[in-house]
Amino acid sequence: MADKLKGFFLVLLVVLLSAVFALQFGGGQAEGCAAGGGTYLARVYDQTLSKGDFEAAYAVANFGRLPEETQRSMRLPELVLDGLVDRTLLAREARKVGFEVTQEEVMARFVEDGVILLSLGVGAPPMLPQGEIPVSFTDKEGAFNKDLAERYIQNGLRRSVGEFADAQVDEHLAAMMRELVASSVNVSEAEVWDDYVRENDTAKIKYVRFSPAYFVKQKPPTSDAALDQWIADHQDRLDAEYEANKHRYTNLEKQVRARHILIKAGSYSTDEQKAEAKKEAEALQKRAAKGEDFFELARKHSDDPITAQNGGDIGFLRKGTMDESFDEALFAMEVGEISGVVETPFGFHVIKVLAIREGDVPIDEAKRELAEGLYQTDWLEARAREAAASALASWQQSGDDDAAAQKLAAAAEKLGESALTPTLEETVEFGHADTPVPGLSTAALLDAVFALPEGEAFPSAPVKLGREWVIFRLIDRKRPDKTAFTDAVRASTREVLLTLKKRETVDLYIQQLRAKATADKALRLNPLPTRDGRS
Repeated sequence: MADKLKGFFLVLLVVLLSAVFALQFGGGQAEGCAAGGGTYLARVYDQTLSKGDFEAAYAVANFGRLPEETQRSMRLPELVLDGLVDRTLLAREARKVGFEVTQEEVMARFVEDGVILLSLGVGAPPMLPQGEIPVSFTDKEGAFNKDLAERYIQNGLRRSVGEFADAQVDEHLAAMMRELVASSVNVSEAEVWDDYVRENDTAKIKYVRFSPAYFVKQKPPTSDAALDQWIADHQDRLDAEYEANKHRYTNLEKQVRARHILIKAGSYSTDEQKAEAKKEAEALQKRAAKGEDFFELARKHSDDPITAQNGGDIGFLRKGTMDESFDEALFAMEVGEISGVVETPFGFHVIKVLAIREGDVPIDEAKRELAEGLYQTDWLEARAREAAASALASWQQSGDDDAAAQKLAAAAEKLGESALTPTLEETVEFGHADTPVPGLSTAALLDAVFALPEGEAFPSAPVKLGREWVIFRLIDRKRPDKTAFTDAVRASTREVLLTLKKRETVDLYIQQLRAKATADKALRLNPLPTRDGRS
């Protein structure tokens, strides 16, 4: 009886797709029944995607049931819209190569197999609902219930049966195109073995990180001659830096560059503590006013840890950047002038104006300012590299981890302890695709570790990771066992690799379709609707 009812409903659905359905179920459940259903979200060649299309796909995935913050953080609206665009592009290509699917065929799949097809954008996490989404519309006796299915399409998805069928036609065509593209993919024996090696070749190291920021207390030579030489040696780099940043130096509102000394006395301070802080600031102001080196006063006495090491330099500031009382004093002064004691919610400040600019900054002046920053960056990176190379040479010579750790500790006593202090650390066991050092992109480190010849424990030189330098000693290496590479292991490795390679190939194909549509000026996206947590 249940099969007869299911068959009857399939026939009925096909009939409903005709004009008879439109007449019978007109009004609020007709084409474009969703509120704003005709709103234009994207155009892909000659096909438009409406807000109703988007809301229906969002409802199929049940994303609206998730907390709004989760929806935003996982970029679910973007993934759904990208999926609609991708499916439209794939369906278009499928029709070009001769694939055909009818509404009757997709509705038969919907009724008989209980699945809805859903595309999400390239890069969607595999755990998200996509592909074949199971649905069930049976009553208590297990018979297919036509009313439940209709209500789901018309009320749950806010689509007419015709709109739903059209969308599923495109989904089935897109799936066919994905299968066609994926069918061209194969993997060689060498690729299977290399993948097995990547999964079964592991290592463990002890390492030390050297960050340029750690050496900021060591000031680079500040002579004009040293900076002039750097500029002469890096003219092309400086020109490119200026081109990328010249907007920062044109049509400027008034800006003031200054140094400051801060004696902390926040809102939590007692009256006695505030009085003591103000007294200290007044004493420093008098010393500065008498001509004592402001740079050194700030370096030794300022409670602002960010600027103190650079002599209290806060750079060029626009009005409104700092606290009102600080701003008022800063913009009332001339170059070279030293303020009285200025109170803010942070404490008491003494300020010295270094420069004032407005309008367009001369190119040579702008380039020199950029050069100062690049010069210091290069100098600090060189210090980190030199420290890493020295530590590596010493470690290699002794081969003793404890001795290496002691030398690092002795060096830290001179420069001071901080979160960036180079220390000897140890990783867990890791493979070719892992991230052994937290917070860093470690591709170069993985290459260096797994390229070590048999019997070698140290790299020939420090490894550059971003702006940091890393040295290491290999303490364990487990190489893949060829005898364990059985036929069963080979087959399972091939299957996993083939699946991943097919996915990558299909994703690349979709990206190429999008790039072509963009080049053809045939892809336009409008802002997504605001999500309100409702599916």
